[in-house]
Amino acid sequence: MLAWRPRRAARVAAGLLLAAILAACSGPPPAPAPAPQRPPQDTITRATEGTRLTVTASVERVLGPHAFVVRDADLPDDGLLVLVTTRAEVRRQQLVTVEGVVIRFRYADHTDLGPADPSEFERYEGRKVLIGRLVPLPSR
Repeated sequence: MLAWRPRRAARVAAGLLLAAILAACSGPPPAPAPAPQRPPQDTITRATEGTRLTVTASVERVLGPHAFVVRDADLPDDGLLVLVTTRAEVRRQQLVTVEGVVIRFRYADHTDLGPADPSEFERYEGRKVLIGRLVPLPSR
């Protein structure tokens, strides 16, 4: 019986040694996951005042005859206010193209927006918006 214990101890020691060697050979611990990257800024955030832009996007809300909000993946999450110089006959979900200039919106500077409710524009006060003209669709 005494002979059995040394062999068993030797096997346990060999097993522990093998486990230690395998653990050491497995390489360095995995690198930590990279920090999530900041999402790319939208077009309007990157643009400076006075930047000329052409935007094609879907109309989300019509605020009046000269103002509407468009939405697209490359625009602010809550949409982009578009002011047009001529009456806009647009409807919700219509795809439009607008050429214009990025400005800082102040409702006091644009009281000629027609019979639109001024409260509709409060969320855009001081923000960048696009003022310009609708680009007509090509004739088919």
